Amino acid sequence: MAELPEIAKLSGQMRDVLCGKTIQNLTLLQEKCANIPSDEFQKRITGARIDDIRNRGKWIITTLNNGENILLSLGMGADILFFDNEKNETDKYQIKVLFSDGSGYTARFWWFGKFLLVSDGELASEPNTKDIAIDPFDEKFTLDYFSSLLKGKKTQIKAFLMNQKNVGGIGNMYMHDILFKAHLHPQKKISDMSGEEIKLLYSTITELLNLSQEKGAFAYESDFFGQKGGFTMDYFLVGYKENQPCPVCGETIVSIKTGSTSTFICPACQKE
Repeated sequence: MAELPEIAKLSGQMRDVLCGKTIQNLTLLQEKCANIPSDEFQKRITGARIDDIRNRGKWIITTLNNGENILLSLGMGADILFFDNEKNETDKYQIKVLFSDGSGYTARFWWFGKFLLVSDGELASEPNTKDIAIDPFDEKFTLDYFSSLLKGKKTQIKAFLMNQKNVGGIGNMYMHDILFKAHLHPQKKISDMSGEEIKLLYSTITELLNLSQEKGAFAYESDFFGQKGGFTMDYFLVGYKENQPCPVCGETIVSIKTGSTSTFICPACQKE
């Protein structure tokens, strides 16, 4: 599942390539991905120019010059692929956006993807995105800001970080190693954390996500041009390495249930 490094890369590529293009046509083969019927969707975006593309957490928002916004969520995974002309497009998609210059992009969702249309006036109250917090790539995401988020909280640390209302963009994939590098058990309560632990956690969040971004994001995810990222499984320390030795102490890595998700931990380095 694409997380912040993958979404930031994809939205940046889309912004670089698509801004200024005019939408000529929309093909919507799976209407359950959308929030309005296909004919209404097409009517509201045909002839509109793309002004901006940005991400908000794991959502990609395309702003049009006619007061409309396309909200794209990859759900549990998706291929969002650019084509310079229709001869080069993939034939596997649920959605195709065609531009007046003959280029376009397709979207093939693996599971639970969304392609929504929301007007400027509705965007601030759109339930899917209105409460998403800033993400660790935002310049406002400083140590002081992060510390203020945690102040007075009694929640378990993993549950807090996974909540998109607290921190945008982080999911389970990078969480294993974030907590491992911070020497934190996923079920440790925030109220039991010291100032030094909060400082270390902040640095591991930013360092790990920045490393993935520098490597071109996760190797199993394709970018806008169909290229895989360079952040391979070799970069994970404990994530997805159950029954292997901890790279620090040699203890066997285990998987534990944490709410609705599982977490890979070293039981010696991350004591409960």
